Amino acid sequence: MTPEQFLYHEARLMDEMRYDEWFALWLDTGTYWVPVNPDDSDPRRQVSIIYDDYLRLEQRVDRLKSGSVLAVEEQRGAMRRVVSNVEVGAEVDGIVHVEANFILGIARTHEQQIWMGRSLYDLRPEGEGFRIAAKKVLLINGRREIPLLQFLI
Repeated sequence: MTPEQFLYHEARLMDEMRYDEWFALWLDTGTYWVPVNPDDSDPRRQVSIIYDDYLRLEQRVDRLKSGSVLAVEEQRGAMRRVVSNVEVGAEVDGIVHVEANFILGIARTHEQQIWMGRSLYDLRPEGEGFRIAAKKVLLINGRREIPLLQFLI
C-alpha cells in the first residue's frame, strides 16, 4: 500500500463510520490534533479544537460508537470526503511525513456542511501498510466559530 492509498483508505473508514478499523490504524503513542491556528506549534501551550493522545482518542471513538452522540446516526451514509494534493516526504527515522488537502461534505437534516483543510500525517511503515503516529488537521476556518465536531475529521 502506498501512502496515498493509505490516506484514501483512512478517509473511507471515517466516511463509513468504521470506527474500530479506523482506530486500529493508530500507534498507541499516536496524537490527533486540530489546532485553532495553523501556526500553532505546541498543543500543550495553545488552545486546540481537538488534542487527543491515544487514550483520549480511544474514548472519542467509544463515545461515537455508543449511540450517545445523536448527530452521528443522522450522518450515517451522509458523509463523504475528497482527499487530494497528496505530498509524500522521504522516510526519516522510520516515519514518512505526508500532507494532503481534503474537502468533507456532510448532509444534515436541514443543511449541508462543507469542511475543508489540510491534514499532516506522520506514518510509520508496518507490514504492507502504515500506522498513524500523528495527525494534525488544519481547518481553513479554524480561527472562526465552527459547529461542534461530532465526527472524525
